[in-house]
Amino acid sequence: MTVPFSEKRIYLIGGPGGVGKTTLAASLAIRFSVQGYRTLVLTVDPAKRLAQTLGLTSFSTELRKVTLTDHPQAELHAYMLDGEHAFDRIIARFAKNEQQKQKILENRFYRTIVESLGGSHEYAAMEQILAFASDPQFDKIIVDTPPTQNAIDLFKAPQRLADFMDAPVISWFQKKGGFQLFQKGTQLAMKALQNILGSEFLEQLALFLTDLQGMQSGFRERHLAVMEVLRGNTTAFILVTQASEARFLESLEFQKALNQENIQISQLILNRLERYWPPLTSTQLPEAQRTWLHGLHEYFEELHALQEKWAKAFEAELGVPTVYIQRLSHPTTELHTLLDLGNQITGSL
Repeated sequence: MTVPFSEKRIYLIGGPGGVGKTTLAASLAIRFSVQGYRTLVLTVDPAKRLAQTLGLTSFSTELRKVTLTDHPQAELHAYMLDGEHAFDRIIARFAKNEQQKQKILENRFYRTIVESLGGSHEYAAMEQILAFASDPQFDKIIVDTPPTQNAIDLFKAPQRLADFMDAPVISWFQKKGGFQLFQKGTQLAMKALQNILGSEFLEQLALFLTDLQGMQSGFRERHLAVMEVLRGNTTAFILVTQASEARFLESLEFQKALNQENIQISQLILNRLERYWPPLTSTQLPEAQRTWLHGLHEYFEELHALQEKWAKAFEAELGVPTVYIQRLSHPTTELHTLLDLGNQITGSL
């Protein structure tokens, strides 16, 4: 059964950097909360701009209640992902017992993966989305994702980690006894690896892979659960971008990558569109000023026409409902401005 866009529960806000998606995520969350929905806005964008947009002086990794002036009844919470600790909680969930959990968390190889290996932050982000999706206290969940390429990595992270856990080399390594393989010390290949990488590194790797034994099914099941949420009828993906050739081409690639994951774009927001300004007719200004203003008007007229051209291209190629938001001449941190932006979004849902 198809769920109307306005009645969906999870809204993923994605797009390239610098197009205003963080502000629009906050606006949508504020509007929903003022309408009476218990709302959560979650950011997985390391830039941490959401705190400022919501008027928070700081943004911890704990769930934060956001107080809206003139709307004390609104139930709005904000949360910023803590990648490292979130991943620790994943290990705690999948570990068979306390001993296995502690061995993995204290392993230096594991710490290196969490701190530096690409994909762990993205996987932890999807885990957090899944955790909140399972929490009945929230009616609406707004997710401010990282810029476009990182967002693609975000959706691919659960599959990559599941594939890693299912990799033949890991299965072979664990079947051979993991750390015990090194204690025998007779395999020529292992001696060669020790010479290249060092025995301490290989020992840590062996311990880590041995400790992971039995956890593969947990990662696989979690991956399926995450993808079920992303592809579900109550989840919508909103693409925020701008009407230009570069953003148009980028959006086509982004849509293609999402389609490969069976995730569809539900809504397009073309942000910061230039207004159309009628020509100046005043003859009271000095000629030099009239010439300057005429040139400025021509520039914005051409820019407006160019944006209209690419807006039509977006409509034709993406084929999804589109919201048009004009560029504002004042800051977007005021509550009334955010509410107005939220009205523009929800009014088109």
